[in-house]
Amino acid sequence: MTELRHDWTVAEARAIHDLPLLELLFRAQEVHRANHPPDAVQLCMLLSIKTGACSEDCAYCPQSGRHDAELEPERLLSVDEVLSKAKKAK
Repeated sequence: MTELRHDWTVAEARAIHDLPLLELLFRAQEVHRANHPPDAVQLCMLLSIKTGACSEDCAYCPQSGRHDAELEPERLLSVDEVLSKAKKAK
């Protein structure tokens, strides 16, 4: 795996920013292939540990108990359930 850098200078960042799009895509593919099998896909998904009936009143959020969403509330998952699902996902 290539080493992750955190010491970029402004000039280095600007030079990368100014590269043509296809060159950026090519370099991204080089980094990806150096660190991952080319025929593998990494899957990710979120786990909602509590769905619906939230006591917060966020007007934008369909999870709010006051929001009229077509969403069946589910109980809060236990710590053991969350840990079990996290271990399976890893």
